[in-house]
Amino acid sequence: SQFNDYDFEGSGLNVLMDILAYNTHYNAMLAHFALNESFLDSAQIRGNVVSRASLLGYVPRSILAPRATVKLVVDVSDYDGVLPASLVIERGTKFNTLVDGVSYTFSTLESYTAVRTETTTAIPNVEVGTKQFIFPEVQLGQGVFRFLSYRVDNDIENQKFQISDTNADTSSLRVRIQNNQESNSYDSYSIFTTLQEVNSGSQVYHLQENSSGYYQIFFGDGIIGKKPVNDNIVTIDYLVTDGQAANGANAFTLTTDFPVLEGNGLTHTTTTTSAATGGTNPETTESIRFNAPITFQAQDRAVTAQDYAAIIQRNFANIESISTWGGEDQI
Repeated sequence: SQFNDYDFEGSGLNVLMDILAYNTHYNAMLAHFALNESFLDSAQIRGNVVSRASLLGYVPRSILAPRATVKLVVDVSDYDGVLPASLVIERGTKFNTLVDGVSYTFSTLESYTAVRTETTTAIPNVEVGTKQFIFPEVQLGQGVFRFLSYRVDNDIENQKFQISDTNADTSSLRVRIQNNQESNSYDSYSIFTTLQEVNSGSQVYHLQENSSGYYQIFFGDGIIGKKPVNDNIVTIDYLVTDGQAANGANAFTLTTDFPVLEGNGLTHTTTTTSAATGGTNPETTESIRFNAPITFQAQDRAVTAQDYAAIIQRNFANIESISTWGGEDQI
C-alpha cells in the first residue's frame, strides 16, 4: 500500500529507482576504473603501474644520492699518542659540505684502510719526517646510513622485509644475515640479477617496490637462492638521501673522529678529486611505463639500438633524454 501513490517526484518507488540507477552507475564506473588499472598503458595509480612492471621483471629506480671522490690525508706527525700501523675509515664515516648555503652530510660508501707512511726524503710541500695516513680515493654518497634488523619467521608465508624510508638509495643497499642475535659473524647477500649459476646455496636477495611506494627485499626458496632459517637476523643498511639537491658539492670536511686515535696533535685535510654528481629523484610513473616494456624486450641483450637505449637509461639514471642509432639504419 505504500506504493499506491508512486507517480509523483519524491514517492517511495521513485526514490528506490534513483538508488538503483545510482548504484548501477557507480558499479559501471568502478568496473571502468578497475579495468584501466589492470594494464600498464592505462593505469594511473603508481602502485598498479609498479605491479604491472614487476610482471615484466622491472624494478623501478629509487632516488639516487650524489657521489663524490675525495683524497683524505690524516697527518699524525705531532700526535702524542700510540700510533697504529694502519688506520681504517669505516663505512658510514661522515663528511660535511655546503651547497648554496645549505649543509649536507656525505658518508663513505665502503670501508677503507691506509698504512702509515713516514717521509724520509725531500718531497715538494712535504717536510721530512712527516707521518701520514693517506686514503687516495674515498667514495662518498650524500646522506646518512640507516640500519634495520628483522627476525626471520618462516611461519609467515612469503615473508618480505620492508625498507622504511621512501628516500632510500637502493644502490647503496647492503644486506647481511646473522645466524642469531648473539652471533658476531655475517653472511653478505648480493642482489639477484640473473638465473645463471643461481642454485639452492646462492646468497642472493630480491628487491621490489610495493604498492605503498616502499622498497622491500625477500630471499630465495631454497631452490633458487638460499632460504634463511628461523631466527636468523636480517640486517639492512642503506643511505637516506636528499637526491639531486646536493649535486655540485665540491668541498668536504671530515666530521667523524677516529676511535683508535684518542691523543692530540691530529690534523686531516680533504681534497676533492671529483665533485658530487649523479643525484636524481626516484623514477617517475611515466618513466616506468616507458622503460619496463623495452627493458623486457631487450632481456639484457645489447644488439639493437633500442636495446642500448634501455641499458644506458637503466645504468645512468640522470640522463634526461637519449637517442640511439645503429649501423643497420645507415643509408
